[in-house]
Amino acid sequence: MSTVLSDPPNAPTPRGDWEVTWLGRDSWRICDRARRQGDADCLIAYVERNSTGTLDVLWLRRPCPRRTRFRDFAQLLGDLDAAVSASSDRSRAPSPIPHLPPR
Repeated sequence: MSTVLSDPPNAPTPRGDWEVTWLGRDSWRICDRARRQGDADCLIAYVERNSTGTLDVLWLRRPCPRRTRFRDFAQLLGDLDAAVSASSDRSRAPSPIPHLPPR
């Protein structure tokens, strides 16, 4: 049974609509509330606190930060927000590329 953490340790107010759910002693999952629960893209990452106290992250979808280890949730969610902000919007068709006639 999972419990939704409304305020994970040291979490800032994220720019995305992330849901951090406690899974066990030192593990969480991050979901995107903008997606339906049944949508596979809803699940973003699994997070586990290791023996040194840092957070190890297994990213399950793109866009995602390049790093997989973070000091705290503030750093993790900040990097996730930055990665999503920097990515292109894939919900619209791409810009057409002009083609030259064959020679």
